[in-house]
Amino acid sequence: MLISLAALLLFFSLIPYMVYFFGMYFGKRPARIAPLQNYPYISIVISAYNEEQVIGKRIANIKECHYPQERYELLLVDDCSSDNTKNLAKICLEQSGIDYRIIANAERLGPTRSYNSAIGKAKYPIVVTTDADVFFEPDALSHLIGRLLSDEQIAAVTGELRPLMNTDSTTILEGMYRSFFGRMCEWESAHESTYNFNGALVAFRSDLITRINDKQGADDANTAFEAIRRGYRAVYESKSIVYEVIPRSFKTQFRQKTRRATGLIEATLSNLDLLGRKNQFCRFFYPMRIFMYVITPPLFFLSVILLFLGVFLFNPLLFIILIIILPGAGILWRKNLVFAFILNQIYLMGGLLNLGKDMRVWESTSDKKKYSL
Repeated sequence: MLISLAALLLFFSLIPYMVYFFGMYFGKRPARIAPLQNYPYISIVISAYNEEQVIGKRIANIKECHYPQERYELLLVDDCSSDNTKNLAKICLEQSGIDYRIIANAERLGPTRSYNSAIGKAKYPIVVTTDADVFFEPDALSHLIGRLLSDEQIAAVTGELRPLMNTDSTTILEGMYRSFFGRMCEWESAHESTYNFNGALVAFRSDLITRINDKQGADDANTAFEAIRRGYRAVYESKSIVYEVIPRSFKTQFRQKTRRATGLIEATLSNLDLLGRKNQFCRFFYPMRIFMYVITPPLFFLSVILLFLGVFLFNPLLFIILIIILPGAGILWRKNLVFAFILNQIYLMGGLLNLGKDMRVWESTSDKKKYSL
């Protein structure tokens, strides 16, 4: 009885993933866009806190982009760094020849509030927000802005975040998850919108999005929700690629991923009034995402608990064998999508348990020593 109930709950918990899996492989694909011919002026905003080990490489990476340097300005918001981030950034920016301004916060604000302070100071109508510890591919900005300008109904667009690959198991698993994540977002974007943005690279029209919700939720998801709330589209561009270094230890990655999950879930739950709107995103994709982030994790773990309890009551020896075999199998075959899915449920469950905590200001979990281009 318990095993049957566990199987039923597991099936129910996987419904949104099965729907997305079908849509990813058989559904609509985003339309191709023509390469940019005329490059609009853009304002690139970076929020930085204690990034002295990577800020020089980050500025060099932006300068090496194929986007014409005379067509952008860079606003670096120093969020009360206690190291030499601001001075090093100023030296590197002076040497680069990039049109820049440094904004020094009087107190720690976190990325979202730092972005909001910079939006009003940006000279150009297209704002690109990005992190200080990630790296663009040379054409990332061109693809991003090209997608933004491809449809007047698009108000915000995000790029594809990939791990800077190495042999660490945490990195390989993240790569598997990211590949699946990106294809889900592409399917949503082909139909209308996605709010599953990557904060490492986001562009938006500042005349339509004048402020990002900084009360709760992640800055990237809230940027997308602001576009959707105003009746515009928020989309995903897989050709606009940005890389990040994945923490080597599972403990550090758990902190990073649960923080991100908390921000995503908070943004999901703080925009429930959009469910009443008559469009495809609000009627179909948004409810699926709510199910995926809020209902699936507890149902999944409840089904696992009931399954083990049912096996124990049926045959204690079989239960002991499962307890011994499953962890070993997980370690041996951890580099697969199933294991990545289970880890994602752990992160989402951690995010649910963190709801209510102020996550707007946080310490970086990236391993700066591992950054190399």
